[in-house]
Amino acid sequence: MYTLIHKGWHVNLLDKIRHSTLLRFACVGGSGFVVDSCVFLFALSLCSIPVFPARIIAFICSATTTWLGNRKFTFNQQQGSVFKQWRNFFMSACISAIPNFIVFSLMLYLFGNAGYMPFIALVFGVLAGMFSNYFLCTKWVFASGKE
Repeated sequence: MYTLIHKGWHVNLLDKIRHSTLLRFACVGGSGFVVDSCVFLFALSLCSIPVFPARIIAFICSATTTWLGNRKFTFNQQQGSVFKQWRNFFMSACISAIPNFIVFSLMLYLFGNAGYMPFIALVFGVLAGMFSNYFLCTKWVFASGKE
């Protein structure tokens, strides 16, 4: 019986992801986080690139990865100028860094940075940035290809 319930839950979750643009956007963003982390660690540790240049390289790789995923998987919008769409997506990601860092900084200011607070602030900052980026993507970057 557990297996049947578990399988039903699994199918239900896949249907929700398939039909929810926001959930697909979040899944693509999760893959971007993995790319960001791996490229950063590779550039920093194995290539001995200084911290800030390594972070910029990782951000560009991550933004490009998430643009590709959102272009195909989230919004299925592949017409028009590829460069213009990538540029707009990159600008959207940069703009969305603002609420990300504001929420992160505000939480650290209000609650301090002891214990797990920096991680909790990071999570809330990332969520603020994700919703900002999602809004910009649906209304601007991928607006003409919206389902």
